[in-house]
Amino acid sequence: MAIRRQSHQVTIKDIAIRLQMNHSTVSRALNDRSHISEETRRRVREMANELGYVANLSARMIRGDAGLLIGLLIPDVQNDFYSRISKELADRCRRVGLRMLLAISEDDPFTEQNEIRALAEARVNGVIATLTSQPQPASLAMLKEMPTVQLVRHVKNFKKAAVCMEDQAGCETATEHLLALGHRRVAYIGTTEAISSGHDRVRGFLNAHKVRKISPLAGGVELVPPRQSYGYDGVARLLSLKQRPTALVIGSSELTIGALSALRKAGLLIPNDISVVGYGDPVWFELLSPALTAVKLPVATLAHTAAQQLFAQIEDRKAGKASKSGMTRIMPELIVRESTAPIKKSRVAP
Repeated sequence: MAIRRQSHQVTIKDIAIRLQMNHSTVSRALNDRSHISEETRRRVREMANELGYVANLSARMIRGDAGLLIGLLIPDVQNDFYSRISKELADRCRRVGLRMLLAISEDDPFTEQNEIRALAEARVNGVIATLTSQPQPASLAMLKEMPTVQLVRHVKNFKKAAVCMEDQAGCETATEHLLALGHRRVAYIGTTEAISSGHDRVRGFLNAHKVRKISPLAGGVELVPPRQSYGYDGVARLLSLKQRPTALVIGSSELTIGALSALRKAGLLIPNDISVVGYGDPVWFELLSPALTAVKLPVATLAHTAAQQLFAQIEDRKAGKASKSGMTRIMPELIVRESTAPIKKSRVAP
């Protein structure tokens, strides 16, 4: 049977007329309200699909419907880690009947402030946020008034729950792996210490040397903004050291492409000339030749934990209860592949 296209935007009233149902019954079925049979839900949804019905999200927001929208604020959607965690969180929101609004800060405090204001104006029920290193006071003030979970990074003295990785332990394990292979000229490139995760990762790198009572390579630490071009330039500087590193820890997934490009440009073979450990573990790390040893980040666990904490805060607010504001840290895992190898005597000289 041919479907007659509507000349106007289909409404709940149109569906009710076609099904000869009460308008309120159709509305409750579309919004998954209680006291509606599965058969009625099925019929309503099928007719809605047939007529091309699209929910009026703006009207529902104006009415202040509870449990509708969650905001996710991240620095960069092109970063593999953040795109994966966005998908995980969107899936979890969908399972409990929530929708997720995505906001991108570009790691800029003023853009971040505007995006947080937009989320607040959209009346989101809560926000999961990877904040910049120096958020504007107005940004923190707005987040303070709504359920909020900090993700991956945490802002000092901002008393909101945070779900982060054990970044210091993760980077310490990566560095220890290289030291155990005999490397003594291990270099590090990561994000600036102004970012909490950047601070923790470089601490892990240095602590691995301290535990073994080995002096770090002089000039062997580069701390840069989390962008590919900075990864390239930083590694180029490390390779120009008088004592060239025999191993490299890359403390940021976003710096990895630039770092590997710099190694290729220098004509270095991995791991023959230099051993490399990456941070994060996107699929393409395993597809490289040689496959990249990496600190694997627990994306699904991070997303699940952050979502559960935010949902709990939302329920606490409905019940008039205070929410916890502690820190939850999740351990990453070192995945050893082909890009790391024992030091060779031929590589001891510069």
